[in-house]
Amino acid sequence: MENVVAFLQARMSSSRLPGKVLRTIKGKPMLELQIQRLRSSKHIDRLVVVTSSDCTDDQLEDFCTQQNISVFRGSLDDVLLRFKKASIKYPAKNYVRITGDCPLLDYRVVDDVINQHLERDVDYSSNINPPTYPDGMDVEIFKSHVLEKMHLCASSGPDREHVTLYARNNVEFSKYNLKLENDHSSMRITVDEETDIVVIESIVEYLGENASLKQIIELKRSSSHLFKHNLGTARNEGLLKSLREERMIKFGDRYKESMKFLDRALQSIPLGSQTFSKSKTQFPYGVSPYFIEKAKGSKTWDIDGNEYIDFLNALLCISLGHCDADVTKAVQEQLEKGTIFSLPGRLESEVAELLKEIIPCAESVRFGKNGSDVTSAAVRLARAYTGKDKIAMCGYHGWQDWYIGTTTKNLGVPETVSKLSEKFDYNNLDSLKKVLEESKGEFAAVIMEPMNTTYPKPGFLQEVKDLAHEHGALFIFDEMITGFRFSLGGASELFGVTPDLACFGKGMANGYPLSAVVGRTDIMDLMEDIFFSGTFGGEMLSLAAAKVTIQKLRDENVCEKNNQKGEILLKELQKLIKEHDLEDSFEVFGHPSWSFFAPKTDGPFDPWSVKTLFIQEMLSKGILTIGTHNISYAHSDSDIERLLGAYADFFKVYQEALSLKDIDKFICGTKLEPLFKVR
Repeated sequence: MENVVAFLQARMSSSRLPGKVLRTIKGKPMLELQIQRLRSSKHIDRLVVVTSSDCTDDQLEDFCTQQNISVFRGSLDDVLLRFKKASIKYPAKNYVRITGDCPLLDYRVVDDVINQHLERDVDYSSNINPPTYPDGMDVEIFKSHVLEKMHLCASSGPDREHVTLYARNNVEFSKYNLKLENDHSSMRITVDEETDIVVIESIVEYLGENASLKQIIELKRSSSHLFKHNLGTARNEGLLKSLREERMIKFGDRYKESMKFLDRALQSIPLGSQTFSKSKTQFPYGVSPYFIEKAKGSKTWDIDGNEYIDFLNALLCISLGHCDADVTKAVQEQLEKGTIFSLPGRLESEVAELLKEIIPCAESVRFGKNGSDVTSAAVRLARAYTGKDKIAMCGYHGWQDWYIGTTTKNLGVPETVSKLSEKFDYNNLDSLKKVLEESKGEFAAVIMEPMNTTYPKPGFLQEVKDLAHEHGALFIFDEMITGFRFSLGGASELFGVTPDLACFGKGMANGYPLSAVVGRTDIMDLMEDIFFSGTFGGEMLSLAAAKVTIQKLRDENVCEKNNQKGEILLKELQKLIKEHDLEDSFEVFGHPSWSFFAPKTDGPFDPWSVKTLFIQEMLSKGILTIGTHNISYAHSDSDIERLLGAYADFFKVYQEALSLKDIDKFICGTKLEPLFKVR
């Protein structure tokens, strides 16, 4: 058995340039030029031209016979099968894969890759993952057992056509990638188009048939005009095309009903949705669902019938799981009694008493429906209590004028209102000091999300509270997210800092519309004067849902169990990122029950392209997410495993984009655009 056999993959039926491998370069067939150069290799024990059994390649076999080169013929389309059968006839410990469209492939580069592969004793080595060598200097080498595994496991069209895709995209194989000190991957000295022939002939004319890579690079520096003819031609265009076609077939009519119904919805609803964060702005058109038909437990189904594991959970409203049986039973029982009355129902007091039991600052309670209701009520309370107007804030606090007027979505907000609110930076006490000092004595409140995507620095929340009180302002927590998720009693319980007022909502009623502002009695008593009152504040179905939800969260220790699931997810996801060598591309952060996966802003691709591809691929795997992991009690261990499996698949696609230095060609829908940022 030979140690290294090189399979030179070639065929005459190229779709873009038929017969190219026998096209002449300065009077010599291109394949002959390549074979002549490869014969100088010190590490290749045997060179075999591996072509198809199609009649179009009869001429190629005749040529190889004339050149005294071994030839093997096999499947035209299943190139991986062709390689597998060739390996039976030509057994070896290692196989080099090179392609017949690289006439100036430098044998020294080939030997460098082979040498590193043998010395490092890895499964797969190349100089293309990612590439730094010019296009046309591509070399891959893999052990025989890798070829066997690829043949057995690769199932997709691109994996069978492009022999090493499976190995390149799977972490089970040990790998090495040879890099040049300087990146020359944009240089093109391969042949796919007529313009490529012009460049190759110019190089041979100037440097001769035996030009080295070093000489070619120097020629590019001194005579760049010789290389202008094929500028802009995409690297590995054939592979990119087949990968895109495979994805387009996969999507097909998957979201046909969603896209059709979106057109209908847009005729009557701006953005087609009542909620900005659920609208078409968040999901790439053509590869995304836009409407949900039903949900149960951890699963949800779109109107096309596609099933997903839901890691959005209605923007964190679902804490127990969709249609939790206990909550549904309580709501059904209340429905028989009535949904809203002409006087208060007992549930108003019962749920308020529950909140007082579990939330440290809750001496008194008032209910609303949305987060914006109660954060605005808290701000009005603070102004009434202090007699001051200005608000210092950090985080996202809803759609009301006092907050949204400070953002890019401020259309319709009077400038005089916007000027009454000032932002400060999270975990930066000096930024708050500056805000408060610049308008000393004018602030009614400091309102903040106690934690959003980042943990508070030790002592930060207490320092903010002390500074607010020092300036005569109330200290308010916006706990739409942290409440009933990070900890049952919210951030004040978790971090040991008690605010004057706090606002809750989202997961408190497991998806039923209910919010609450709670706080000190002496402040809350001003509710009578500020007139915070709404017809549906005492709506019974949501209160019935909240009562059971809160009791279940408490009695079954749900927050802690959700945190444990999230911790496992974060640990395994970080491990996957490291295994795929993508630590320079992605980061994971946040609380275990509400964590984030995001492309790094200084990564190799535009973050919006990465996010588009990510959402596209995750949805296709049955995972509903936009990069957040909103854990619910209904999520099972197998749900977490499926999520991690989808990440592993996405990383393979992303690695392929890295190796080809092109991510947009993998995107089948409309690329997402920068949006209004809430945090």
